[in-house]
Amino acid sequence: MSFWAKNDLSVLFLLSIFMNGFETGGYQASLLYIGQEYDLSIGQQGLLAAVQLFATMIAPLLLGPLADKIGKKIMLVVFTASRLLSAAFILLATNSMIFAVGIFVLGFACSIVQYVAIAGMQDAYPLTRNRRMGYITAMFALGAVIAPLVVGFSLETPWGWRAFFALSAFIFLLLTIALAKTSFAPREEASPVELAQAEGGIYYKGAALLCVIMFIYVGVENGLCFFLNSFMQDTMNSSRGYLALSLFWLAMIPSRFLCGFFADYHSRLIYIAPLGAALTLALLTLLTQELLAFVVVFACGFFCGGVYPNVLTYVADFAGGRTATVTAAITVATGVGATVISASFGFLHEHFGFSGAFLVLAALLGVDILVAAMVPQLRR
Repeated sequence: MSFWAKNDLSVLFLLSIFMNGFETGGYQASLLYIGQEYDLSIGQQGLLAAVQLFATMIAPLLLGPLADKIGKKIMLVVFTASRLLSAAFILLATNSMIFAVGIFVLGFACSIVQYVAIAGMQDAYPLTRNRRMGYITAMFALGAVIAPLVVGFSLETPWGWRAFFALSAFIFLLLTIALAKTSFAPREEASPVELAQAEGGIYYKGAALLCVIMFIYVGVENGLCFFLNSFMQDTMNSSRGYLALSLFWLAMIPSRFLCGFFADYHSRLIYIAPLGAALTLALLTLLTQELLAFVVVFACGFFCGGVYPNVLTYVADFAGGRTATVTAAITVATGVGATVISASFGFLHEHFGFSGAFLVLAALLGVDILVAAMVPQLRR
């Protein structure tokens, strides 16, 4: 089998996750300007952010096991194409309610694509899946790095932040066509050990702990990312918060590639990552200088980047062959955490300010450390 024949499906999975990161990072960077156009307060912006996150929560809750039943290809093609519908609502929105409908459709489709592409990668490449988990999550970070820069450029155009979503729609059209034309047959032959694991059934205790880790982590990540721009403007009088957001996601790229390269050490990395994230986030609240904030945000992004890929290395161990179902459960947990924390950020900001709210997020990561340390000890 040629290199391209073996990796063509992998490339499409990587591009799918890249576009998830691209739209996530772009929406986070655009939220301040969307709020200005629709005259929204910080609390209302948090609710608007929560619309997308709520959709990411309920999508796998409603359709989670479906990909294991009807096939991952049809799910990925249909929900990649549905993102064109979300773009239409967003681009034609004349008020925040219509915009929220488009964002809901976007979040719903994004969530399905996320867990199906990851599960598809695990099924198609059983021998190299742990290494590929680092790479596929790195692509999400790469998309999220590039997006704020594209948003910054789009603000200079006559269409403003809408130009970003128009570009996304065009890319999704091309990606839908490519996915529809590609076979989803496995590119690697599973070993006897892999086949035995696939017959073991879901290990619910292990899957539940992975869900708890991602519930907390993604909630904290979204709480930080959606309001980092406003935090920089409020505490440092900086208009370059979008660059800090881009640095946060930039740091995840080498972090996640390294997690893939050092996948053999995932039993340690799974709790080291949230530990470093908690410490750097707490440090950020003490800073008043823009340059130092950029450095600390980069460090925080580096540690945050290690959480997701190391969690995913345990999915196949606990899934018993039902990778899409377990990955969907994790995706539900991420959506719940992101929705609850983003929606609550307005309350935290009102009572504790930005710095106090970020300290609360750092404390939540402390819980993640304890849970993550339990995962490597589990045995069937």
